[in-house]
Amino acid sequence: MRKSLSSATPVRTRDPERTKGQILEAALSEFASNGFDGAKVHQIAQRAGCNARLIYHYFESKERLYTAALSRIYSEIRAREDELHLDTLPPEHAIKRLTETTFDFFESNTAFLAITRSENLLGGRFIAQVPEIQKMSTPFLDKISDVLTRGHAEGAFREGLDPLQLYVSIVALSAHHINASHTLSATFGCDVSGKEWRQHRRRHVVEMIRSAVTAVESTL
Repeated sequence: MRKSLSSATPVRTRDPERTKGQILEAALSEFASNGFDGAKVHQIAQRAGCNARLIYHYFESKERLYTAALSRIYSEIRAREDELHLDTLPPEHAIKRLTETTFDFFESNTAFLAITRSENLLGGRFIAQVPEIQKMSTPFLDKISDVLTRGHAEGAFREGLDPLQLYVSIVALSAHHINASHTLSATFGCDVSGKEWRQHRRRHVVEMIRSAVTAVESTL
């Protein structure tokens, strides 16, 4: 007797976007753990629950998969920053929120730091092949510049602040203790990966950036 259509075993249909997303997530984990050179496509396939042929079908090569992963992690941090709507915030509040958000992003997205460390060791050769990253990052610097301009016009910020210099300082202050947690902990006999220490670090970074941008009142 033939089975009715309603009782037949359902046929699994391929969802290309979902599959590509799973592959990218698996690739992020593999590249973060082993770097570009050490990452293996068959390990990524295993993590994603698919076969390697499917990875090559969607991404063509390990190199293209890696650049797609780079684009993904940068789009994530830019999206988080866009959600701040810096242009709608008072300048002092905008810089505080930007610093807090950057710090928190690195705390919860260590894969970003691991992959960018690896890319730096490669001389940045792959990120140079992804013009979209620069295109999504340049407007963000314009937003920081606008905040600094407004802050100076209001008398809250000092003159001559460079938006890129400021952002690089925020990133450095928010990331170095993570990148160098093992050596810092061993050198100073203090666990810089502990929750309490990092909460104190967060407050310290926010205060340092606030002090760096605040206009100094004349004592004359």
